[in-house]
Amino acid sequence: MSRPRKPEHLHKRDGTKPHPSTAKTQSDIPAARPKMPSHLSPEARKAWRGLVKLLEERGTLTGADSMALAIWADTQARWVLAKADVHKYGIVVESSVLDSNGTAVVSRKTNPALRTLENCEKSLRAMAREFGCTPQSRERVKPAKQAEEEKESNFTKMMRESGSK
Repeated sequence: MSRPRKPEHLHKRDGTKPHPSTAKTQSDIPAARPKMPSHLSPEARKAWRGLVKLLEERGTLTGADSMALAIWADTQARWVLAKADVHKYGIVVESSVLDSNGTAVVSRKTNPALRTLENCEKSLRAMAREFGCTPQSRERVKPAKQAEEEKESNFTKMMRESGSK
């Protein structure tokens, strides 16, 4: 197994340059926290906060992730509702229809919420790969570029130093 890449901030500190094959260890997009959309349901807001916290801790969250996060949050909220429905009514539900004589006929069929549940699971798995939240995709996601601290202008520096004397 090869040695892990040296992050760019360590190359800067040591005055070294990364090998061309491993030069890119972080994204060019700066790290930022996107604003949560107001249209999210309470369950979706909960999902948003959870994923944002995870991506911030990993350093991969950017302002450009807002729409993808909203889709993730809405899909997860839908998944929770469908899962609750399947838990409450079961995988198979009974439905009664009237036959041509007007007699009620009870038939068993798959719970419609099960299809929603399965579709949400597929979408969530795909989005988890996009966000680098699966074991296989985790190593391919590069951290976002850290926001550079604002450099103090010479005028501001001079004023600060003259005020302290």
